[in-house]
Amino acid sequence: MSLQAIYAHKTIGITDLKRGDTRFIDDLSEPIAVLKRDSVKAYLISEKLMAYFMNMLEDMELARIANQRLKELDEGKTKTIAVDINEL
Repeated sequence: MSLQAIYAHKTIGITDLKRGDTRFIDDLSEPIAVLKRDSVKAYLISEKLMAYFMNMLEDMELARIANQRLKELDEGKTKTIAVDINEL
């Protein structure tokens, strides 16, 4: 038997979900681990937390692109163009 980390303070069994026990969904103030046979199968999170994660992932991707372009600029693979911000 192996140990598995649970990244939530609350848990619910998948059987409870199948039975329609959704009382906890109205107040998803923190993540809830969904267990099946004492093993984490999923996490339930609020819409706000999901939106936060998606924004963070988008920011990380934009930072990766910006860093890649700065690297290409330093290597001389890319040229710069002067732009007046008032013309945009």
